[in-house]
Amino acid sequence: METERESTKPTAVPPSAAISAVLGDDDLLREILLRLAFPTTLVRAALVSRRWLRHASDPAFLRRFRRLHPPALLGFYLRELGARAPRFVPVSRAPELATAIRRAGAAAGQFFISDCRNGRLLVTDFDPTACRHAVLSPLRPAHGKTVLPPAPKRSLIWFFLPEKAAGGGAVAVLMLPLGTSTKAKLQVDLLASGSGAWVVRRTAVIDLPETLPPIAYTLPPVRGKIYSLTKSGRILRLDMNAAEGSLLQLPERVSTDNFTLSSGEEGSMLFLIHAEGDLLSIWQLPTTSSDAHDWALVHDRVPVREACRRREDVLVLAVDDNLELVFLWLRSSAVLMHMHLKSRSEKVYDELKVRDGRFLDINPFMMVWPPVFPALRDDDNLDG
Repeated sequence: METERESTKPTAVPPSAAISAVLGDDDLLREILLRLAFPTTLVRAALVSRRWLRHASDPAFLRRFRRLHPPALLGFYLRELGARAPRFVPVSRAPELATAIRRAGAAAGQFFISDCRNGRLLVTDFDPTACRHAVLSPLRPAHGKTVLPPAPKRSLIWFFLPEKAAGGGAVAVLMLPLGTSTKAKLQVDLLASGSGAWVVRRTAVIDLPETLPPIAYTLPPVRGKIYSLTKSGRILRLDMNAAEGSLLQLPERVSTDNFTLSSGEEGSMLFLIHAEGDLLSIWQLPTTSSDAHDWALVHDRVPVREACRRREDVLVLAVDDNLELVFLWLRSSAVLMHMHLKSRSEKVYDELKVRDGRFLDINPFMMVWPPVFPALRDDDNLDG
């Protein structure tokens, strides 16, 4: 009787069989990979087998992964007025990003950063014999430094990194005044990775709203448009598709030039981050909009607690591409800090001993996206 009772007991499933049943299900495997949080961990997981690599590198999966885990901010490069080399300040403390942070901090040389995106730096290299432009890839040390050939001599040149190009690719935007003071030729040149010459990609004769004002800085081209902040605190929009330029109307409350601009990673919105005393406000304007008054308020008068505590005003310095961290300068205390907009957490960098925040150059440095997966050879020993 006892023997009969024992025979009706369910047979225990070995743990290895249960794990195989879960990981053998493609849908469950994708859901597990989706919870890895960091692209670096995803790349390591892809080394388990060809099947894991196939799922991890699938474009549809990567779109889902990016929505849940935007590229992480590793830190920022900080250069003070008169300094010939920037220093790297880590922000993330995630152990999964320790190697990337160490490599970012190892970028050496005397240079000024012109553009910083997707794990690369476009720098003006202070060579002892010449001032030249170069591309650095700190997260991929084997790429070294790619020195760019001289761009055509023009009246005004801005250099950028293309969003999706790797290695030494670069973009040059050239502005050449024509005859009258309210007309200019705008030209976008592309230097593809490994190419030895600039290639003209598009040109347009732009009607300017007024004489070209002095430019403080210019954002990378987005969707056929170039946005520049003038030294008088106005926003100049150059539309290559419509062949016209315009000065954007600032949001009603923005009466000072204490703001910065960003087009984010996607380039679908122009963001304006403004400080009023110890309060931050952020507006967005669709880059597809033809209405210069179409600003929408995203964050309204967010208090900067550290500035409130010290009873002083803040100066807006920079923002990362994900619009998560805003870098600020406390005017009276002469201290650099940042605020995480979503959590409202703050960090003060007393230890940096920055002399004057008005002349700081800050470049937030992000992880590479999409992740770089290994290229398998036929003899690579990956099962699946």
